[in-house]
Amino acid sequence: MSSPLRITSPDNPRVKAVVRLRDSRDRRATGLFIAEGFREVERALSARLRLVELYASPEILGFDLAELSRRLPWPKDAGDASVFEVSANVLKKMAYRSEPEGVIAVLEQPRWDLDSLRCEAGDFFLIGVGIEKPGNLGAMARTCAAAGAAALLAADAPIDPFNPNAIRASTGAVFTLPIISGTSDELIAWLAAKGIRILAATLAPDAKPHTQATMTGSCAIAIGAEDEGLPAAWIDAARASGGSAVTIAMHTRQVDSLNASVAAGVLLFEAVRQRAGG
Repeated sequence: MSSPLRITSPDNPRVKAVVRLRDSRDRRATGLFIAEGFREVERALSARLRLVELYASPEILGFDLAELSRRLPWPKDAGDASVFEVSANVLKKMAYRSEPEGVIAVLEQPRWDLDSLRCEAGDFFLIGVGIEKPGNLGAMARTCAAAGAAALLAADAPIDPFNPNAIRASTGAVFTLPIISGTSDELIAWLAAKGIRILAATLAPDAKPHTQATMTGSCAIAIGAEDEGLPAAWIDAARASGGSAVTIAMHTRQVDSLNASVAAGVLLFEAVRQRAGG
C-alpha cells in the first residue's frame, strides 16, 4: 500500500466524486463502482478487480492503515491506486450505509458479454427475465455462485449489478460471476446456437414438476418477474430446445408465486442435486 494522503474536508472534490458513484448514471459513465465495508472490499480485491482508490478512516476502523493493509489481500499490481486516510465525517459522507465500517474502495467494473462468455459442456445458467430490483438481482447472483452456475443472464430489463443493494445482496458474487444482459431474442438465439436446453419456470397447468424435469447436461433455467411471470416466448423456446416448462408445486393457491430469487434457489439446487446423482 502506498503512503496515504489525508482528506479531512467533506467538500473535497474526490469525496464528491465518490458520492456521485451512488448514481447508476455515473457508474455507467465512468465504468467504476464502490465496494463498501471490509468484507466487500476484501472480496473485490480477492477477485482481482482493478483498484482505483481506497478510502479508510482509522477512527471508525479502530486501527491504522498499516494494519488494514495487512488484513486485506492487497494486489501486487495496485501500485497506481490512490490511498486516502479520511476523517470519520468524510467517510460517513461517502458511505451508502448509515453505519459505515470505515473502508470504501473505488474499483473498475468487470466487463462480460455473450461473445466472450466461455461455455463448456455441462454448464448450467440462470436467466432472469424482467428482473429489475437490485436486491433480487444480487440474491440471484449469490445463489448462482453458490450452486456453481456458469453465468446469470438478464433479459429485457435494465440491470446494474454494481448497485450497492445488488452488491450487498450478492455478498460480493457480482465481482466474479458473469452477469450479462440482452433482449429475450438475443439470449434465446445464443442459447440455441450453443445447444443449451431451456427450462422455463411457469405456473402453466401442463408444466412438469421441477423434480421430474431433466436438469443435467447443458441447460438454462429461465425465471420471470413475480408480477408478470415468464413471457410465452421463453416457454415456446424451452420446448423448441428440447427442454420443458417446469413448475414448483406450492401447498396453497393463496400464494400466487414465489419470490424470483427464492424460485431460482429451488430450481438451481434441484439441478445441483440431479448432477450429483441424487
